[in-house]
Amino acid sequence: MKFHLTLSFRWTKTFLVSIVTFVILLKLPPLLFAAKLEAKVLNFGMYHLSLNPWTENTQWDQFLTPWILWVSGFISKPEDLVFILNCITILSGVILVALISYQFDWLLGLTVCFLLSSSPLYLIFQTWIGFSDPFTFLLITLYLILLHSEFLPKVKTLCLSLVLFLGMTNHLFQMLSLVLLVNVLYLAYHKNQAKILFDSFVFSSVLYTLFLVSIFTYTPIGWNQTRVSVFSQMWGNEFIRMNQSEFFLGTVGLFHGLWPLVVYIMYRMPISLLGFVFCYLLSMMTYDTGRVFAILSTPILLLFSIQNWQSASIMEKRIWILFSIGSPILCKLYPLFYKWDGKIIYLQ
Repeated sequence: MKFHLTLSFRWTKTFLVSIVTFVILLKLPPLLFAAKLEAKVLNFGMYHLSLNPWTENTQWDQFLTPWILWVSGFISKPEDLVFILNCITILSGVILVALISYQFDWLLGLTVCFLLSSSPLYLIFQTWIGFSDPFTFLLITLYLILLHSEFLPKVKTLCLSLVLFLGMTNHLFQMLSLVLLVNVLYLAYHKNQAKILFDSFVFSSVLYTLFLVSIFTYTPIGWNQTRVSVFSQMWGNEFIRMNQSEFFLGTVGLFHGLWPLVVYIMYRMPISLLGFVFCYLLSMMTYDTGRVFAILSTPILLLFSIQNWQSASIMEKRIWILFSIGSPILCKLYPLFYKWDGKIIYLQ
């Protein structure tokens, strides 16, 4: 009887936190990150692909998002695309907070809600319209939760493999970088999970290879080296031009209102600094510096948030809550921006 009451109470708290999270993620990011049209990046190509993803214009390494939008049948105008991707963004946050609240602590879930709502990742979601990033974030959040789940090893391996496979079909290079980072840093605290992570990576790689062979053979989608050519242009003078400019503001824009939280995490868990440095080095090799760093670093911050909460004292948790709730306030104290092509782009 006592067990059932406890379980029911956990579900009730999780449901209430989920409702609060939905409202916050619906209202707060558009308020914090309202941007003029000149600051927004609009991907009109995704709209056309959502009408028919089976064309030679479909990038082989970014298939899942246009395919899901096409299958949904909801896309008839560009505004529909914006609405659906925004729903996916909110859904990702709600699912993550709900699972954290149920599995760990509702207070941790609520702090993660404020962390997300004022994060540079949600700034990017509000300003870079029509990209596959919301689905990538949804899948990597599911991957994070599965890592901390208590499933049987074979079930856990299968679930991780499926999520990783879907992530690879959505954005191959993005997902590989994310999973590499998450796995390495997760293993620093959970070395006994190495076999599960290795097996899931191998299985998902086999599935993805079969998927590529299938689409190259039976669809008009073809191989292209766009990613490789763009990456190769970043060396030498172009790399120097991109990364020597706006160093101070570029650094501030890495986390914006989350800086107190990040510094606290680095103090509590110094290994996190290596993860963030790695994210920064990867982002320096792309024109979309702010966007790439936000996508790569947010799952790492979430991973260490969970790990930190599990070992924190009551006072340390109070400090964490204070920094989390204060992050949206800090965001409103100065004009927000992101870095692109070596330039600072202000939202307003």
